[in-house]
Order: sequence, then C-alpha cells, then structure tokens
Amino acid sequence: MGNLTLSGYLAAAQSIAWSSGQTLNSLVDNEFTDLSNELDNSSTKYAYADVEIVLASAAFSGTDSGIEVYLVPSQDGTNYPTWTGNGTADEQENTPHFVGFCPTTGTTAAQRMVLRDVALPNGKFRWGFRNRGNVSTGASGNSASWRPHSFASP
Repeated sequence: MGNLTLSGYLAAAQSIAWSSGQTLNSLVDNEFTDLSNELDNSSTKYAYADVEIVLASAAFSGTDSGIEVYLVPSQDGTNYPTWTGNGTADEQENTPHFVGFCPTTGTTAAQRMVLRDVALPNGKFRWGFRNRGNVSTGASGNSASWRPHSFASP
C-alpha cells in the first residue's frame, strides 16, 4: 500500500447559497444564519472542504471577533437535525454541528477568511454560520463558498 498525498482541489469553489431566510447579510452580532441550500456529497464523496468567508467592511472589534462555521448533515438523505437560525440566543441543538471559527482582524475593514480541512459527510448537508464579530455584518457584499479536496495515491 502506497503513501497518500494531497489530491489538490477537486472542483472549483462553490457558493454557499440561501433560497430564503437569514443569510450572512445584515446578520446582527451573535445571530445564527438559517441553514443554506442543500448540497449533496453522495456521488462525489469529497473528504474535506476549505470554506472561504468574505465580509463587507464593518467595525469588527475585539480579540474574539469572527464567524462560527457549522455543517449540518442529513443522515437519511431527507431529514435534518433541528437547527435554530435567525436568532441571537445560544442554541444547544446547533452546538454539535460546529466545525470551526474564522477570526476577523478586529478592525474596521473588509474581511476574507478561510477555514481549512472541514470533514464532509457522506451524503447531503447544509451550512450554517454565526456572527461573533461584535457588530452587524453589512447589508450586502457578504458571501461564503466551499472548495473540496481529499487524498490521492501517488
């Protein structure tokens, strides 16, 4: 059995989109987004993804300023665990789906952040986010995307 190497990116970056509900735009401090549109990893079977978050300029402040990233899988391909979005209260049902934190610079500026190596589920899933920037995100100009990668045999 040979050594494994990195596969390199396996596809172009794919936008994380919402058909309705709270997105990254106008997300008040501590607010969760609603879950993104569904994505399906059943046939591609990507192992990991790097997630990029781009935020319009705002007065991000504090050493704890950033965006929390969540990945919510569908075990049966149809139903999803309970997720409470569009609110600022801590939600224990969201906690198990936390996959990482992208810190901001803590200054007034546009932000571009990357969370590396998020493990992807075998089937369908959705993304969620929580604003921990200590300020509301801009009304527009905020986005997120994911780009898959894996391992390969040399």
